[in-house]
Amino acid sequence: MYYGYNKNNELILADEAFINLLGYKTFEELLAHNISDHITVENNKLTIKQEEKKIEANFTKIPLYAKDGPVELIKLSNVIEAANTVHHLQINYEPIYLNVEKISKEIGLSIDDYKLYLDSFIDQSIIDEKRLQEGDDKAIKNLSNLALTLKIPNINILLLKIKKLSKAERLPYIDEYYTKLALLTLKRPANYNELEDLLEEDSKKLEEKEEELKSTFTELLQTVESSKNKNSSNYNTIEEPKLEEIGDGSIGELEILDLEKKSSTTQPTSNIEDNKFSFEGIEALPINYDPKIAAEELNLPVVLIEEFVDDFIEQARHDKDHLLASYYQKDMDNIHELGHKLKGAASNLRINELADVLEEIQFCTEYEKLEALFTKYWGLFISLEDYMKQSNRP
Repeated sequence: MYYGYNKNNELILADEAFINLLGYKTFEELLAHNISDHITVENNKLTIKQEEKKIEANFTKIPLYAKDGPVELIKLSNVIEAANTVHHLQINYEPIYLNVEKISKEIGLSIDDYKLYLDSFIDQSIIDEKRLQEGDDKAIKNLSNLALTLKIPNINILLLKIKKLSKAERLPYIDEYYTKLALLTLKRPANYNELEDLLEEDSKKLEEKEEELKSTFTELLQTVESSKNKNSSNYNTIEEPKLEEIGDGSIGELEILDLEKKSSTTQPTSNIEDNKFSFEGIEALPINYDPKIAAEELNLPVVLIEEFVDDFIEQARHDKDHLLASYYQKDMDNIHELGHKLKGAASNLRINELADVLEEIQFCTEYEKLEALFTKYWGLFISLEDYMKQSNRP
């Protein structure tokens, strides 16, 4: 393990082992952090102090000569790396309350099962501590997916933040992660404000109601617009209904004309009439999916993955009508939003073929391509649903 500096005490070279020791990936990144300012020599020991760790080592100086003057090459040996006990992170030591009744109901588990999987998540975190400290991105990703599945946003957000940092910057946040794990509690705090949860639920219900009203209003406008177009096109081509007199000279009933029949060649049609696409009758497409593989990647029991897939299938069937209505109304924004939501769920469960086509739907900007994408999506979905129905489960 080597590094070197010139006569002006400027760092000019380092090997890969030295760069990695300090948690960096490139020599330029090493220079950008002014590492020379953190190196001290005392009692024949070289010490490098960083915010999150301290490195001590024996060293040997090797004088070299270059065109621009002498160079000191430092060889390190007997390297000892220790976490720095002092850092400046502000950690919230308030208990992190998990409303187990509410969360377990949302994800379709019994309270006992949720507690069991939560314990498994914490156990896995303890097992992966060394991997996290070594910068293992796969371990971080797996724990993040588990936290997301179990609806622990405080933990999931922190893990996502850790994943974006360099190895040198991660250690204090990993300490914070394990501190927050210890703060998780299922016991309702004395100062817990249940009203906040209720308000959040009411807000979600209100948003759903607004969407429903918006959809109904849009359909009403379409109907009115279609009716106006019909009347406009018929105005100059259809005779006025004649009035007949009743014996006493009063105005009788109007003769009812079949307007639609007489004006069939001139009557415009609405968007819904133009589009005959339907999810009914779509043939299944082969899909390659195995819940066991997803369970291994996510470090979750297979039975839990299967329950989540069942929930996904139920949600997709519920969203099918919304997707079709948005297609009829050419509401690309809503189609993109539904595609994004379903893609996220499919991706988390490692249903990769469905996730890929849903991503295409999410980012599709050409309305004409949607029918083919919907057909592919639903064909794969039918196969997934059939597979789950036929799987040997208790």
